[in-house]
Amino acid sequence: MTSPKYNLEDDEFAAAVAATAFFIYSQEVHHKTMRQDVVKSKLDRGTRKEEHHTVSSSANLARRASWKEVKDTGEVSVRRPNQQDQRLPENGLSSRKPSHSSSSRNAIDARHNANSSRRHVETGADSWEMAQLRKLNKWNEKQKSNILDWENAKKMQVNLHMERKKTELELRMERNLQHYKNKLARIELIADGARRQLEEKRRNEESEVKEKAKYRGSKGRNPMKCFCC
Repeated sequence: MTSPKYNLEDDEFAAAVAATAFFIYSQEVHHKTMRQDVVKSKLDRGTRKEEHHTVSSSANLARRASWKEVKDTGEVSVRRPNQQDQRLPENGLSSRKPSHSSSSRNAIDARHNANSSRRHVETGADSWEMAQLRKLNKWNEKQKSNILDWENAKKMQVNLHMERKKTELELRMERNLQHYKNKLARIELIADGARRQLEEKRRNEESEVKEKAKYRGSKGRNPMKCFCC
C-alpha cells in the first residue's frame, strides 16, 4: 500500500492564506479598539460639556440673585432716604453706581471665564480626537503598505518559481524530443542496414544462380530449379 503524497506548495499556500486571514483579523480588532476609544472620548467630552454647562447655569443663577439683592437694596435705600441723603442725592447715586458697574464687570468676567474654560475643554478633546484619528490613519496606511509589500514579494516569488519550472519543462521537452529523434535515427539506420544486407544477399544469390546456369549449359544439363525461401 503506497503512502499518500502531499504537495509542499499547497501547504505553503494554505499557510500563507491562514497568515493573511489572521493579519486582517488583527487589523479589524485594532480598528474596533481605536473606534471605541474615539467614541468614549466623544462621550466624555459631552459629559464634561454638560457638567460645565450645569456649573455655568448655577453660577449665572447665583449672580442673578446677587444682582437682584443689590438692586432691591438700592431701591429700599432710595424709597427711605434720610435727610442727609436728601441733601446729598448726588453722593448717594455716585456711591450706588460703582456697585452696579462692579457687579456687571464681575458677571461679564465670569461669563468670559466660563466661555474660555468651555473652549479650552472642547479644544483639548478635539485635539485628542484629531491626534487619535491621525494615528489611526497612519497605522492603517502602514498596514496597507505592508500588505502591498507582502503581495509583491509573494507574486515575485511565484513568478520566479513559474519561470524556473517553465525553463525546466522546456529543457526536459527538448531532451525528450532529442531522445525520440535519436531513437528514430537509430531505427532508420537499422532499417537501412537491413535493406543493404538484403540487397547484397540478393545480388550474391543471383550471381550464384547465373554461374550455375552457365556451368550446366556448358555441360548440356537442364538447370535445377532453385527455391529460395
